Amino acid sequence: MNISDEFKKVIAENFYDKDIEIWATGTIKDDEGSIIEDEKIEKIDGFKGNFQFKTREYIKQEYGKEIEANAIVTCDKTIGKIGNILVYNGNDYDIKSKITGDSHTTLLVNGSDNNV
Repeated sequence: MNISDEFKKVIAENFYDKDIEIWATGTIKDDEGSIIEDEKIEKIDGFKGNFQFKTREYIKQEYGKEIEANAIVTCDKTIGKIGNILVYNGNDYDIKSKITGDSHTTLLVNGSDNNV
């Protein structure tokens, strides 16, 4: 099914109301060259999207595979990919899966809302 750009715009205006960022990860090393940790190092994308917490059971049923994710993000488009960090509402989430469709992109992410 081919979704027109005009219809995609209507979807975005009505459903994508959350500010979301995508960050690349990188390895941080100490002065002696030992790896300290992998962390987000550079913002690579920012967009409006929809963010919903879902159970892993729901995600397995909806997408047909076991994915270690607890939230679904939908948006018009993003350059984010598996392994990047998605930042929403001041919290970091690991991107576990990316599904691109005719009308939108879906990211399955895992993390927690530290503001609860």
